[in-house]
Amino acid sequence: MKKLFVLAFAVGLLVAGNPASAQDDKPQKSTVGKATSGVKKGAKKAWKGTKKGAKTVGNETAELATKGRAKVTDKKSDQWVGPAGQAIYVDDGSKYYWINEKGGRMFIAKDQLKAKQ
Repeated sequence: MKKLFVLAFAVGLLVAGNPASAQDDKPQKSTVGKATSGVKKGAKKAWKGTKKGAKTVGNETAELATKGRAKVTDKKSDQWVGPAGQAIYVDDGSKYYWINEKGGRMFIAKDQLKAKQ
């Protein structure tokens, strides 16, 4: 019994110490985390499209919010239009302005206003 135990122990040491059963000496090159040029181009193109779309939506939202605020707080002029036919609003200080496509208030002098036809 003692000889059988020693023999099994010796075989176990040989198998465990055998370099053939261990991992290869040469490390494997991994491609995980490395993007190819096609993927990079696609990602960049998608990001630019997303950025452009978000900017467009943001500008539209700002314009609508500003117009809604102007309708509530200021008076819309019935007799005047802007240089390109925009709706003109009059604030509390009797200043005339129109709202641009980015939601900004563009103040305008009274002499630059056009009469509504």
